[in-house]
Parts: sequence; C-alpha cells; structure tokens
Amino acid sequence: MKKIRFLHAADLHLDSPFKGLKNLPAARFKNIQGSTFASFERLIDEALKREVDFVLISGDLFDEEDRSIRAQARLVQQFDRLEGKGIPVFIIHGNHDHLGGFRVQLDMPPHVHIFSDKPEWKHLRTKEGADVSIAGFSYGSRHIHERMIPHYPTAVGDGYRIALLHGSEGSIEADHEPYAPFTIKELLGKGYHYWALGHIHKRQILHKDPYIVYPGNIQGRHRKETGPKGCYEVEMEGDRTELTFIPVQEVEWVQKSVSLDGVTRFGELYNRIREAVDSCGEAMIELRLEGKGSMGEEEWRRIQNGEVLDTIQSAMEDEQGIKWVHRVSFEEEKLILDEHDPFSKVMFEMLDELEQGDWSSSLSELMDHPLIYKHGLQVDQEVFHDVRKLLGTPIKEGR
Repeated sequence: MKKIRFLHAADLHLDSPFKGLKNLPAARFKNIQGSTFASFERLIDEALKREVDFVLISGDLFDEEDRSIRAQARLVQQFDRLEGKGIPVFIIHGNHDHLGGFRVQLDMPPHVHIFSDKPEWKHLRTKEGADVSIAGFSYGSRHIHERMIPHYPTAVGDGYRIALLHGSEGSIEADHEPYAPFTIKELLGKGYHYWALGHIHKRQILHKDPYIVYPGNIQGRHRKETGPKGCYEVEMEGDRTELTFIPVQEVEWVQKSVSLDGVTRFGELYNRIREAVDSCGEAMIELRLEGKGSMGEEEWRRIQNGEVLDTIQSAMEDEQGIKWVHRVSFEEEKLILDEHDPFSKVMFEMLDELEQGDWSSSLSELMDHPLIYKHGLQVDQEVFHDVRKLLGTPIKEGR
C-alpha cells in the first residue's frame, strides 16, 4: 500500500477557563487562558509544515458542551488554513463537547468531517492515491458508559483501516470516568491498522502492531498534567508504522527539584530557587524542596508559612512571559512544634504517655476498626519514631 502521513491529536479543550489560576497576575492569567488556542494553532502549523494527508482529532475539541462562539470561530479559522492546502480533518466529539449540547453552532468548512452518534465509515483517497477508511462515532450525550466496540464495523477489504475512539481502556488508573470502556483485545479483534484514541490526557501507547495510541492533550491545564503535550505524526506504508511525537504546548507544567543539602540560611535557599526557576522555559513551576539542610527553626517556619512562595512570586510579578512558580512542596513536610507552646506541650506529653504505657490497650478501639484489621496495621515503636520525626520532636532512645 502507498505511504500515508497524518496527525493524531485529541483533547484540545479549547476555551478551558483555568478557574484555579484566577489569582495569577492579570497578564499571566490572560496568557494562560489563551494557551489552548495557541497550542492548537501550533498543531495546525505542524500539519501544514509537514504536508500531512489528513488530521484526526479524537474528541473533546471544546472544554464545555455549550461551546462559545469565540472558541468555534477560532477553530474554524484554523481549519480554513488546512482547507487552503487540501488537508481534510476527521473529528469525533467526546464527553465534554458531545452532540447533544445546547449551543449556537457555526458551520464547519466542507473538508471537516464530523462523525455521527453511531459508529460509521468515512472514506478518502490521498493525493498519492492511497485508499483510507476511517471509523468512529461522536458522543450523542455526555455520559456514554456502553461498550461501543461491538458496534464498530469489522475492517475488510483493501486500503488502510483506521478507527477513532474517545474512551477508557479497562486497566488504566486515571482521574477520568470510564466512558465508552474497551479492552485491548476488543480493539485487536476488529482488524484495524491504527486506533486513534482520546479521553486520557496522559500520552501512552497501549499496543504496537497495530498501534493503539493515546496522544494525550495538547496543553496541560493543571499541575498533574506535567511535561510536554502535543500530538503524533503517524506515517504508514504497508505493514510499517512509525510515530513521531510533536510537542505543541504553549506552557508546560513542570516539577523542579531544589536540593536543601548544605543550605544554612534563607538567602542561600532563595538563590538556589532562582537558579532552578531561571533554568525553566515558559512554564508553570512546582518547586520541590528535597533534603534536610541545616537551617534553623525560623528558616523552616518561613518555608512552611508560605513566605518562600510569596517572595519568589513577588520577584517574578513584573517579569514578562508566562513563567510562574505556583507551588512549593516538600520532600518531607515537617511540622515543627515549639515545646513552650501549650498545644505542642500537650502533644509531647501524649506521645510520652503512649510510649511509656501500654499503647495497645490505649488504642484498642482504633485498632479494632475493620479497615485497620483488614490491612493488618500495627502500632509499634517504629510508628512512634516516625511520628516524632514528622513533628520535628526529639527521638526517644532506649525504649
């Protein structure tokens, strides 16, 4: 069969509100709000530059079912660029942008092909004369918990057979509801050459030969969606399939480690943090402080009460661009207690009393709880050692 090349993307989530970031400086928040559109424009740039035969989008083009006119207009604007170069687009809608949403809908250009709410074929012949058949369906409503693979047509005949699917593979543990669930075995049974998946925002390849692929979303939207985001360029020729990941994100969410080893003063810590931040590109940064250092109690309090985060954000506020430190976390979050504080004093006394006495009887009601019993959890000296370590209190020896 003749060679074909296409882009596989999913989960654009255009017009995402980024509600949790409204406290950002106004200019940065505006840039973040526009990041999904900027990432999508980069995706179209790549399709044009690479002169692909077609583009596949596997659901959730929009973040909400009531998609805004602004988001639709910007989508159409980018699709018009593809039409000018004769590059068709094949789309399924997912749970976020299902067909049943109430909205004012703009007309799509004629080269944009949208699948109905039942699995169906759509066909094309590339400029080089390769025959391609694409199967898929769009969500008719927000919640599709039915197994849809039995309704997909079985691949027969000549030419490439590709399927679009917005759903969840059964063994994936993710923060996503199990929409249109499937198993790899089910997909393999259909005989397609490539499965273009969507819904899971983490990029992953579930199977090779044939490829079953989640490209992930094109723009991370919160701190759990770290790393480069983008799409795949897929090149197929006969039995050969090659994938190339193309990052298109406007801003990357990253975790950056900062070692506390050898740090004795707040100023030293601040300098290390600045070095870490300066080494990042346009990113939303979570700083992870690792190690213990030799700082005193006052320095630790500054870290724990948010002064470190406030200081670094104040220094960045007038800087240009998107880069921002949104969080400071700790390898081991220590709760420092003052032995002269009344609450702390009671805590210390309770620990001493438990360690010196028969803790098994003192905690008998807790230990009889079904959940504790089920997992065989026990309270022993090591537990008290860990508690004291967490609270920053002296470790009792010789018990």
